[in-house]
Amino acid sequence: MTSLLTNNAAMIALTTIKSINNRLDVTSNRVSTGQRVSAASDNAAYWSIATTVRTDNTSLSAIKDSLGLGSSAVDTAYNGLNAIIADLRNIRAKLQSALTPGVDRAKVQAEISAIQSKMKATADSSNAGGLNWLSVDLTSTGRPDGATQKVVAGFSRDANGNITFSTVNIDVDAIKLYAATAGAAVAEPATAALVVGSTALAGTSAFSGGTADFATATAGMTKQVSLVIDLGGGASATIQLDKDTLKSSVKDLAAVTIGELLAAINNQIAASGPAKLGGKVIAGLDSAGRLTLTTVATGAAVSLKVGMADPTDAAKFTAADIGFGASSGAVLTASGTVLTASRDYAPVNVFIPERITLVEYSNGVYLRNHIISLDIKQYTRAGTAVSSYPRRLSADDAITMINRQLGSQGGGITAGLVNGRIVFNGAAAGPNISLGIDHNMSSGANSFGFDLEQTAAGTDVATATGTAATTTAAKGILDTNTGTYASSGGGSYSVANFDISTLVGSSGDADVSAILTMVDKAITKVTDAGTKLGASKTQIDGQKSFVDTLMKVNNRTIGTLVDADIEEESMKLKALQTQQQLAVQSLSIANAASQTVLSLFR
Repeated sequence: MTSLLTNNAAMIALTTIKSINNRLDVTSNRVSTGQRVSAASDNAAYWSIATTVRTDNTSLSAIKDSLGLGSSAVDTAYNGLNAIIADLRNIRAKLQSALTPGVDRAKVQAEISAIQSKMKATADSSNAGGLNWLSVDLTSTGRPDGATQKVVAGFSRDANGNITFSTVNIDVDAIKLYAATAGAAVAEPATAALVVGSTALAGTSAFSGGTADFATATAGMTKQVSLVIDLGGGASATIQLDKDTLKSSVKDLAAVTIGELLAAINNQIAASGPAKLGGKVIAGLDSAGRLTLTTVATGAAVSLKVGMADPTDAAKFTAADIGFGASSGAVLTASGTVLTASRDYAPVNVFIPERITLVEYSNGVYLRNHIISLDIKQYTRAGTAVSSYPRRLSADDAITMINRQLGSQGGGITAGLVNGRIVFNGAAAGPNISLGIDHNMSSGANSFGFDLEQTAAGTDVATATGTAATTTAAKGILDTNTGTYASSGGGSYSVANFDISTLVGSSGDADVSAILTMVDKAITKVTDAGTKLGASKTQIDGQKSFVDTLMKVNNRTIGTLVDADIEEESMKLKALQTQQQLAVQSLSIANAASQTVLSLFR
């Protein structure tokens, strides 16, 4: 039925057009924005999740920037440490040259002072984004976290929506080189006595080819090392390394390795027994490959002396250098006055009686005489302790006969051979005991054929003492006072401010050795600081990589939730446009139907 009042067909066509237009608007929006959920009204749940993830990505982007700044600060500090390690090595080399006799230490100090200034400037300029971890001020308001700097590395959200941040912590106290103010007192443990060779073993004459040759004879002589180690109190021994003593402990006498040499030294130390060096001294290598001798005991009362003796047989051996010189000719003693022959011992005919009287004093007060004879009667009493041929005494037989007599007379005096000379030592009696010779009571062929002379302990030796446990007001690795001058008016010093220009004499030499040890320890500490920074750098770089990956995963999550399928939406758009055209035509036809009926009335 056709009605003039109601055009049902037109109304249906109009409704269809409106529906198609609505759908066309939605599809057009998706095509133009690329999103199928661009507002909460599109899909409230998806829009909420996507918005939260976008917020997380914004935070992650800030964290990535923070990690970049932290990485830059770590790199800056690490580069500064590397430069300062090179400077410390240079200082150590200068100090080694300062131990050479005749070197002008004032000129050496001028070079060292320039390096000290350079190290401070390097630390002060190791600044990245306002952060300086090498030269710090613990009281600075710019360090709200105190001695630990935190680099934000990530965040997490719990079920209640609470946010927590994770950090990479940089322990600035462990790596700082200089500090404007002192921190809390740090306990410094007691240290052992340490003697270090002046040259790396690989650079000594003994190891000129990388290995030491103790087998090949040159001019009829092979190499020998006579290393004299003295702990004081009678605890001393000579470590002899030659083709005779090494043949049972090395594979090839013509190519003895540094490791084999160390093992041989430690074996002979142990073999000397607990009354001498056994269990008391350890031989090793430092970071520069130099031979080190370290006491097991620690504390200020611990002392160590190391020197090189002349070869035991000048016709058979030639002295070899392992970092302490070839031979020093020095007498090593733990106490008091030493009596030593002025010339090398030569065999004597025991049928010609020889006699000497040693006079023992305590603080200059006479105690007793020791009358010693070398004759056929003493030789017979010694029995199998001496050789079986009595006409000419060897040096060892003479010492054996002398010590038998000294032992029976008390007083703790002993005789020995040092560099081929007879030495009388009152070490067992202590530093207040002195010895003399009563020439009026001496008889025989010129007192064993030699004039005996009083000498002090040899100075051509390396000496060291341990230190007692202390507490130190901690600053940085380089400006914390870690030593006290024994000479030059005393006073404390650090790596940053020590001065060797006025250090002279034996006490000055000891100070330079102590400073050298301090610098060596500082190199180890700065190297450890570099290791810590390297570990932090690895952690930061790993976290940067993770954050970058996480942001990409979040972007994919957002895309899955809200992105439109453009291919599908394009097809929908084309179809809806066609439907829209058809609906318009349908509306036109519906409107034309009533006009057809009205034409009947014309």
